[in-house]
Amino acid sequence: MVVKTKIKDPDLIQKRQKQICRGAMRVFRHKGFHSASIREIAKASRISLGSLYDYIEKKEDILFLVHSDILDRIYECLNMCMDAYESPIDQLTHALQELLNLSCEMKDEMLFIYTETKSLESKYLHEILKREAEFTDSFEKLIQRGVDEGVFDCPKPRLVSNIIILVGAIMPLRGWNILPYHSSEEIVEELIHITLKALNVRGESVPGSKSRVVAAT
Repeated sequence: MVVKTKIKDPDLIQKRQKQICRGAMRVFRHKGFHSASIREIAKASRISLGSLYDYIEKKEDILFLVHSDILDRIYECLNMCMDAYESPIDQLTHALQELLNLSCEMKDEMLFIYTETKSLESKYLHEILKREAEFTDSFEKLIQRGVDEGVFDCPKPRLVSNIIILVGAIMPLRGWNILPYHSSEEIVEELIHITLKALNVRGESVPGSKSRVVAAT
């Protein structure tokens, strides 16, 4: 789904809409979505108010763009890992590692979209939920391939894929209670360990986790 604009150049649209997203998030973090004004967003984006309306029609469009921008970055991480590695274990491990690192880096932005998803217009909400479902499907297919190849023991790939997505959201949702006691590196390592153990991966070292061995109980 594309937000209606007055501009025809797709490259310029993408550039300016990303600029608007970054500026909007600076305002949203301090004021929330409902209290933020279009004028404040334009100022934070370093775009004139008139020019802003060349790229969006209303504030709800910006909320959708922010959601889409974050999902785009998550998909880039997943696709990068799928292309860079061949085995299901390596793909899953590195995809989860990248997802968790991204959630550490963008915990404020991700917490915002979890909080404000309810504020999306119905057409935008449908699109965002569709994309999130496709993201879950990607993990389900990855897990199922691992099962088929005999490297995972997982009778419920759909359920586990949803749990993995929830694990990926732990930093935005629970970072306030974890980060005072553990580094982000410790958190990522432990969550990867737990995930692979849940999939009954035997005798495999977790890449990037100090050669920790996952052994099924």
